This record gives sequence, structure tokens and C-alpha cells, in this order.
Amino acid sequence: MADILERADYALSRIRQDFSERLEVIDRYYRGKHAGPYMPRSANDEYKLLAERCVHNWLPWVVAAPLQNLQVDGWRPASGDGSAVWDVWQANRMDARQGSVHEGALVYGHAYVAVLPDPAGPRIRPLSALRMWAAYADPVSDEFPLYALEIMQSPDDGELTGARFYDAEAITDIRYEMKKTADGGESLTAVVAGRTPHIFGVTPVVRFAASLDLLGRSVGLVEPLIPISDRINQTWFDLLVTQTYGSFKVRYATGMAPPLDIDPATGMPRTDPVTGEPLYRAVGFDPTRFLMAEDPDTKFGELSESPLNGYLAALELNTQHLAATSQTPPHYLLGSMANLSADAFAAAEAAMTRKVDALKQALGEAWESVLWLCATAIGADADRSAQVVWRDTGSRSLAQTADAFGKLVQMVDVPPQALWDKLPGFSQTDIDRFRELAEETDPAAKMANALAKAATPPGVPAVASE
Repeated sequence: MADILERADYALSRIRQDFSERLEVIDRYYRGKHAGPYMPRSANDEYKLLAERCVHNWLPWVVAAPLQNLQVDGWRPASGDGSAVWDVWQANRMDARQGSVHEGALVYGHAYVAVLPDPAGPRIRPLSALRMWAAYADPVSDEFPLYALEIMQSPDDGELTGARFYDAEAITDIRYEMKKTADGGESLTAVVAGRTPHIFGVTPVVRFAASLDLLGRSVGLVEPLIPISDRINQTWFDLLVTQTYGSFKVRYATGMAPPLDIDPATGMPRTDPVTGEPLYRAVGFDPTRFLMAEDPDTKFGELSESPLNGYLAALELNTQHLAATSQTPPHYLLGSMANLSADAFAAAEAAMTRKVDALKQALGEAWESVLWLCATAIGADADRSAQVVWRDTGSRSLAQTADAFGKLVQMVDVPPQALWDKLPGFSQTDIDRFRELAEETDPAAKMANALAKAATPPGVPAVASE
């Protein structure tokens, strides 16, 4: 137990270090709490108000562009139907909850999913990088960590209340208590509250990394865009200042004394109570007034407004840099899309498509590890060659897809059942229903499946006939 507490203490220090050095800044920017623009030290309240209004948070839209194309829609084992494993997915409501895992990986660089054994069925727990840290012998190649620590915080004040330690043998619950020290002070002490062995043989925690280098470092979409976001906010601030103070013409008159400020009650000029000097009334310039002066030396003129075109061009350029750096189609952010041909639209989406494909490869491997843990927990066939099926979010219509698949069946002799998993808009539940209906309407297939089940030894999954 002492070794577990030592490792838990080290993992807790790493969580706090990562939060204070990187993740806190990323979290602030993603939620729109950016660093303020440059202002002079003597800035008044009006300047500070403009500084608050200049923050434009593009980062959620940059993350949402690939996030909306990441949706696991099925589970394709090498043999059998895999329905038992997919039932675990459905029981944990992962159709909806998987989005938070993908978002965490895209924002912070990585997220985690833990699988906990439970008598009612394994529980899948999505966990943020702000609440978990995992240790790897080889952070690049290892599928599962040596150990991992998940922290629990009070919902009232955010104080640390407990933790859950995962390793290859068991899941250990840790409770943190404030205890008196020898010098009369208090210190946070970790106490083992319980230990639950598991049958996985590995630490049941899977890391979801959006981009992993050869040193095991994961970088999300937000961190590289923070300097560009600061530039955009500074340009917006300069634009607001110029718009507030210099975007209108200023009329002036020289050689003319302003009129005295007359007290309507006495008809006499008002005077300064301290100096006794007469007070003057400001001359109001109104479009409906005709300006004239008795003094022949009086001159009227105007100061031209400051043009805003340069600021608007700088904003558009910075936004294009943001789009290029994040591989986001510019029209997603600028809305500048009109009369694009199909080829031009495909070219504009090409970078985003390649980016989403790379994310599907990285995150798909992680989901396959999660479902392998679920299969192990329920005693099903733990198929290491199984794959997840991603939802097709392309702009092709169902008629175009059906026409293409029909040609594959007729011209290339591809079995129709082999294409069911690729149909857009249909979930794994729909495809399982297709197979059931096909078996009901095909007596030969139904008899073959019955014979295969009868000949299968106990404990070995039967292979369904196509």
C-alpha cells in the first residue's frame, strides 16, 4: 500500500504541475477568458470597457469543425456479430458521451477513458486531462499505462477529497484527510479506503491523444492558436478604439470666442466660484444649424475621420492565418462562400477531410482498446482485430451512395452484407436488425447458423453465417 500511495502522490503532483503550466491556460482560452490587449498604464474606464469587448473567441469553432465529424457509429469484429460488446457501449450511453472524450482530446491534447468492472456490467468513464494523469513505460508505443490516478474534487469548493488509483491488478480508492503535524500545523494525508481487484491484466485506462510525437507529448488544437488569438483580439481592440474616438468627422472653428454661459434666472453670465472668471458655453454643431460668425477672422473647418479599412483587412488576414494553422476551411470562420462549384467546395474541404481522417485513425485505435476492455469484462471474445465504424458525415446523398454500392455489388461481385456497415445514416443497431431480417427471410442461412451454434463447444463464440 505504501508503494501505491507514493505513486499516487507523484501522480497528483504531475496533475497539479500540468494544470498550472499548460492546461489552465488552454482551459481559459477555450472558455473565452483570454489575456487582455496592450493598453497604456493611464487607461481609463472607457478603455478598459473596450478591452473587455474586444475578445473574440474563435477557438470553440475551430474545435467544433473536426469534432462534428467524429462519431463512432458501430463495432465491426473480425468474426461474429459483436452485439454483446456493442450492448455495453449502448448501456453506457456512449453515443452521446463520446463527444466529450473527443472534445477533451482536441482541446487539451489528450483525454482518458477508464473501464470499471461492475456486477451490472462494465462502466465506461470519460475523464478529462485536468483530472487524470497516467504513467507509461513507453509513452509512445504502450497501449495501456503502468498506472493512472483520477482525482475527485468537492462540488462546493473544488477542494481535493479523494482519488482513484488504477494499476494492472486492482482499482484502489484513496481518501485525503487533513491531519495535525508535529509542529501544530496541518497537512493533507492520503489514506487507502478500499481496493477492488479486476481481471483485465492491464491498467484499465486508455489515453485518447489527438497528436502524439516521439517523445510522448500530445498537443491539441487550442495551444498553437493562442498567439494568433491574441493578435486578433489586439486588432479588434485597436479597431474599437479608432471607431470610438476617430471614426467621425470633427468640425472646428477658430477666431471666434464662444458665447457666455448665461444664467436663465438672473440673465447674468455665470462665473467660476473659485477664480471669478466668466464661464463659456460650448458651441454645438448640429446638421440642422447654419454656422456663422460676426468676426471676419473666424475660420471653419473639419478634421477627417480615421479609415477603418486597414483594421478590417488585418482582421481578415489574421482569421485566415487562424484557419490555415488549424486546417479549418476559411469559409467556416469568415462565411465567404458564394457560387462555389463542387470541385471548388471539395478543394476547400480537402485539408479538413485529411485532418479528420488522421484523427479517426488515432482516436479509433483508442476506442478499440476500450471495447476490448469491455469484452474482457463480460467474458466475450476479446477480438484484437476488431474495428470501430465511424459515421459518414460527408455531403454525399444517400441516393449517390446507394448507386455506388449497387455498382459494386453488380460489377465487382461484392456481397451486399459486406457493405451494410458503410451505409451512411444507419447505426450499428440498424445493421444488426438488417442481419436478423436477412436470416429470417433466408432459411438456408438460418439453418447454417443453427448448425454452427450446435457444433460450437461451450464458451467459444459461434461464427454467424453471411
